[in-house]
Amino acid sequence: NQRDTSDSPLVVLISQSGARKVFGTENPIGRELLLGSAKSTGDRAQIIGIVGDVRSTQVALTNDVELYRCWGQENVPFVNLAVRSALPTDAVTKLVRTVLAKFDAGLPIFQPQSMDAVVQTSLGQARLMMTLLGIFAGIALLLATIGIYGAVAHTVEQRTGEIGVRMALGAQTADVLRLVVTQGMKPVLFGLAIGLGAAVALGRLISAQLYEISPHNPALLVATATVLAAAAFAACVLPARRAALLNPVQALRAE
Repeated sequence: NQRDTSDSPLVVLISQSGARKVFGTENPIGRELLLGSAKSTGDRAQIIGIVGDVRSTQVALTNDVELYRCWGQENVPFVNLAVRSALPTDAVTKLVRTVLAKFDAGLPIFQPQSMDAVVQTSLGQARLMMTLLGIFAGIALLLATIGIYGAVAHTVEQRTGEIGVRMALGAQTADVLRLVVTQGMKPVLFGLAIGLGAAVALGRLISAQLYEISPHNPALLVATATVLAAAAFAACVLPARRAALLNPVQALRAE
């Protein structure tokens, strides 16, 4: 308050995370901290309050230890002035200049910007990393889809002669499709199960790049597995249906 001046005993506020880190479960009110600053070193300041954690360095993480000093006891040549307003940034800047001019017409305002711009800047690197990761993941999904379709379709195509024999012996088209899909999808489903398990196990490696979202997003994992399974299913059904609709004699000559 107004009694905390340069001539009075030093006081300080500490953040909740800082209090837990320094004092554990003990009550920090009334305890002293040994502080160092540009003006002095070894100053003892009494803790007179605890405040909530803030995110002044990274949007995704709260600060580890945050201390608040009185302006009369410790100040800096540059300050950040925050103004809440629904007006555009230029209009707010003009109003602030008008108010400051009443105190000192020579006070400059450096880099006025909206809070949205501040947040966007702080998220720039993480956004770039996730954009690149998303592009590479999309390419990987496309290649995996093409690879699975090609491998399964090639395997089914090689069984055209076998399908012809089954059709010649009286097998129905539905029976052939059911057989091919059952046998063709088994290794695909086995591979998807292994892939999902690996994705869950390794998801923590990218958790540091994510904000308010889990690396084990079930909707995303299910969607990815569905796309790959659908590609494999199509690779089983289309060649098998094409072979089943052929004349058995032509199917037998396919080899």
